Amino acid sequence: MSQKQNLYVGRAGQMAVMAEFLLRGWNVALPEVDIGEDIFVVEDETGDLSRVQVKTATAKPLLTGYSAQFNVSLDQLFTQRSPELVYVFAIRSFERWGPFVILGRDELALEHTDYGVGSISRDDLILRFSVQDSHLRCSDRDFLPYRNDWSRWPVLRH
Repeated sequence: MSQKQNLYVGRAGQMAVMAEFLLRGWNVALPEVDIGEDIFVVEDETGDLSRVQVKTATAKPLLTGYSAQFNVSLDQLFTQRSPELVYVFAIRSFERWGPFVILGRDELALEHTDYGVGSISRDDLILRFSVQDSHLRCSDRDFLPYRNDWSRWPVLRH
C-alpha cells in the first residue's frame, strides 16, 4: 500500500471511530495540533474528557480469519498523561469496519512489559492481531475482552 493510500485509510479509520462516539452520544473534537492523540471525546453534561489515539490497519486474509498489524510509538506508550490515553485499533476487513480493539495506554504497556505482547522495531511496538470467529489474539494473548469494548463511553441519552 502506498504512503498516500495509508493516509486515506488512517483518516477513514479515525472518522469511523468518531462516528461511533457520536452515535453513542459523545461529542468529538480533533486537536488543532497532533501531539499524541487523534481525538478528544467529551461528555457534554459533565465535561468528562478522554484522549484517544486511533490506529488503523487493513486486514490481511489468513487460512482461517485474518490479521491486522499496527505500529505504536514506544515513547507514547510509556508516557503517562492525564487524562490517560486510550488506543482504538480500527481494523478494516471485508469492506467493513471492525472489530475495534480498545484499551488504555496503561493496559497496553502492561500487556507488553508483563506478557511480551508485540515486538520492538526501532522506536515502535509492532502489534499483530489475529481475528477468527470468536478469537482475537496478539502474541498468543487473548485480546477478546478488548474487542469492541466501548464501556468507557456508555451510550448517552440526550
